[in-house]
Amino acid sequence: MVFFATYECFTDMKGQAQSYFANMTDEEIAHEAPEGIKIICRYHDVANGTGFTVIETVDQEAMTQWIMGWSSFCHFPIIKPVVDDESARRLIKRMEANAG
Repeated sequence: MVFFATYECFTDMKGQAQSYFANMTDEEIAHEAPEGIKIICRYHDVANGTGFTVIETVDQEAMTQWIMGWSSFCHFPIIKPVVDDESARRLIKRMEANAG
């Protein structure tokens, strides 16, 4: 499954969080997510210490482990499953067919 997740740095931890992230090595970034998590993309609103990421996983525990790895710096107020255009269109058509 693919998930959309927003993050918000804790106000008193924003500088530390951003410094930690900015100084991660390429190796650390490559191995940041635990086995079973694929980070598809990540975008940041640096000035406000917020952003979002899109991840793919079938492992709820791995996703929770990844989130907990950032929990001293930020929280993730929104985590929800999302689908691509093709899947959305297929689902909508199926719902319309079942409705009438």
